[in-house]
Order: sequence, then structure tokens, then C-alpha cells
Amino acid sequence: MKTVMKVIVGILAVLGAIFLLLIGVALLSEFGFFEESSDEPQVRIEYKPQYIGEQIDEEAIPDSEYYASPEQAMKNSSFQVEPEEEYQKNMDEVIVTFENENYASVYFKSIKDKNVECMTFAKFKKKVIDGEEKYTYITSFPSEKKRGGLIRKLEPGIRGQLSLSDFEQSINIDPENTRFVWGVCNSEEIYKLKVEGQEPSGIIPYESFDEQWYFWYYENLESDIAGTQLKFTLD
Repeated sequence: MKTVMKVIVGILAVLGAIFLLLIGVALLSEFGFFEESSDEPQVRIEYKPQYIGEQIDEEAIPDSEYYASPEQAMKNSSFQVEPEEEYQKNMDEVIVTFENENYASVYFKSIKDKNVECMTFAKFKKKVIDGEEKYTYITSFPSEKKRGGLIRKLEPGIRGQLSLSDFEQSINIDPENTRFVWGVCNSEEIYKLKVEGQEPSGIIPYESFDEQWYFWYYENLESDIAGTQLKFTLD
């Protein structure tokens, strides 16, 4: 009987060791300890712009929903928010504006109080009405922030933004001819950024909760591969 029990205990111990080993391998893989060899062929994925959010029939927007400025258009927009989020329609600080004859995209800050603010990228359709250029709201990407909130490290942040960029072309003012890529960070190292060997079109510093942040962008990134496969350096 004792012999049988020893055998059972031994088997359980081996199974337990194998289980722990599998968990260890899974965790190491999750944190990137097992990188694929650079010699291994990689399946190439082509870039295809994606448009998320509700698609609006721009031609059906009545003239009454056009306003004299993007600020007024945002304030009176159809952008649905909860009552406590109504402040997100206020352009308290404009960081950057991209504009052509048909559209304008604005990255701006809305301030709720000293501990809560929202960074929003919004796009507007332009139209000349009675000889005056006016704007109407099309779409937006809001991101509410809290003072002392979790901040993603620089390199994972860039990687995440490059991966998301394919799905954010609805903010691009010229999506038929250009590939717009952008991101934000709080590190001066961003001035060393190159994506597919190309330097950003611009880097704009701004403040958020008394800290220095940077909005970086490519007006037309020249690459035909998917955002998940874009290579970048900070050398």
C-alpha cells in the first residue's frame, strides 16, 4: 500500500511540475521573452484604411447644422455624451488643426475641473453657404484623462498607436490620397522617432495637468504595410 501511495505521489508531483512549467512558458511568452527569429519569414499584411464609427451621409446634412467655426460646430454637434460629459464639446484649448478645402480636423483639450480633462480629435465638413465658409461635425475620438492616471511607456505607446492608425483614417482630411498617423506621449525621446525611416511631419508640445506632452504626426506616412507591422526607431 505504501508503495502504491509513493507511486501516486510521484505521479502527482511530476504532473504538478509540468503544469507549473507550462504556466511559466505562457507567462514568458506573454512578456516577450520568446521572440521570433529575424530569419523566419513574416507574412506581409497590406495597409487598408478602416473607418470606425457611424458613417454619415454628408450630403444629407442640412445647411442649418453648419456653423461659423469648428468650435461652434462641436458645441452644437450630434456627438452623444452623458450630462456629466457635456464639457467634452468645449474646445478650451486647440492643440493643432489640419484643414483643406473640404474638411478640418482639430485636436483639442476640454477641461472639466482641475483633476479631469478630455483630449479629443474631431473632424468637420466644410461648406460655403451664402458666401461664408462654415463647418459641421462629422466624427470624433475623445479620450478622458484623470490627474495621476496610468501612463503607458513610450515604446508600447507608439506601437499601440501605429497599430490603431489603420482604424483612425476617418479623422484624415484627405484619406483618398494620404495616410495620416498620429500619437501622443510625455517623453522628449519622441523627437528621435522614425517610422519606416521617416521623421514625423511635426511634433507639437502642450501641457496636460501641468506636465509636458507631445502630439506627433505624419501627414502622409509613405508605406503600404499594415500598422501592426510598421517598424519604428528612437535612435
